[in-house]
Formats: sequence, structure tokens, C-alpha cells
Amino acid sequence: MSITSRITTAGTATVIAVIALSGCAGTGTTAPGAERATPRSSAPTPAPTDTPTAPTAPTAPATADSATKDLTFEDGAALSASTLPAFGLQVSALDGWEQTGEDPTTGSREYTNADGSVATITQQRLTDLDPTIGDRAATEQLFTAAGLPADRLEEQLLPTITGGTAQFLSIAGHNTDGSWSATVARAFAKPGAALIVKVRTTSQDALRPDLHDILVNAQVVVA
Repeated sequence: MSITSRITTAGTATVIAVIALSGCAGTGTTAPGAERATPRSSAPTPAPTDTPTAPTAPTAPATADSATKDLTFEDGAALSASTLPAFGLQVSALDGWEQTGEDPTTGSREYTNADGSVATITQQRLTDLDPTIGDRAATEQLFTAAGLPADRLEEQLLPTITGGTAQFLSIAGHNTDGSWSATVARAFAKPGAALIVKVRTTSQDALRPDLHDILVNAQVVVA
């Protein structure tokens, strides 16, 4: 999958009004310039994906990559080219959500709650990502390639399976179809991969809590 279509494929509608997400993934513990998403339940067992192109959440013995507790954008330079970033997410960890779709061609899974909010979790290799530009620049490219403004991106800290945090970028807003949406993403330049969380709701009030439900359980696995 090319970087120019990655976030668009994940379901992003045109953003016509950007809203702040600061604090959405956090529980009050703040890192400089970012918010930490803290799991509210025990860490779920990483769930493998059936797609041959999408990274699978491993259960293999820890490697030098998987042993990394925190994963800043700068830490991405130390990852090997064979690293497989993934989300260790199980639907059983999402109270009130159920899996309603899966697309092996894009490495995406869809979850829906009783209010009609839809979350799309995507993990996939990127074929045209420059491995030398660094993870922050690569992540910004994911958004700008979809026509989203880089100067409105916010940092988010998602939990890792090892008990640390991983840096992501995010944006949220009101879409042309009347829905509200938030996209939280991280590109890994060296291995050429991306992890993306997209949540779409019918109201602004539902956006932050529904996004929080997903982020605190979408633990990042790197191996």
C-alpha cells in the first residue's frame, strides 16, 4: 500500500473543522507535548491478523526490538528493517464494542458500538516510504498525503505491550458528511510500516470517550 492512500483508505472524510484532542487518550499523566493512554484493564494477548501483508501481533520470545519499553519517534531509527509493528488488540477488551468487519487487503479491522460509532484499526506495510527520513517525518507524510494539515497535528502516547508508551500523531474534526472523526497514526520509516486508529462518531460529544476506549486497549507491539 502506498503512503499516499494509506489514511484515506482507512476511511478519512474531508475535515472541515479541526478540533483539539489534547487529553483524549490521557488519564491526567502528561508527558511534554503529548498525552498517555493508560489501559483500564489487563493487557490483552496480541491478536494475530490473517493478512499476509499486515504485521501480526507476535507472541514470540522478546527480541532487541520488542524489549524496548518506550518508543519515541527517535527510537524508531534503532528498529531493524524486519520489525513488525502491530496492535495487540482483542475485541473482548473493548466493553460495548464488537467486531463488524475485516479487510485483509488493507490490514484493517472494524469495530462498532451500540451508539453507531465505528473504529477502524489498521496495520500494514508501506511500499514507498523513505527509510531514512525518521518516524516523525514519515508520520506527518501519512497525514499530509491525505490532505490533512501538518501544523494541526497533536502528539498522543499509546501504551505498549511492555508497559511503556509509543509516540503517535493525531487529528480530529467535523467532516463534510456531518460525522465527527479522529485519526491517530504512527509510521515506522525503517521497516516501512504504519499503525492507524480511526474513530468516526455521529456527535462531537461521543468522539473523545469512544476514541479513548480504543486507544487505551490498542497496545503497540514491536518485534
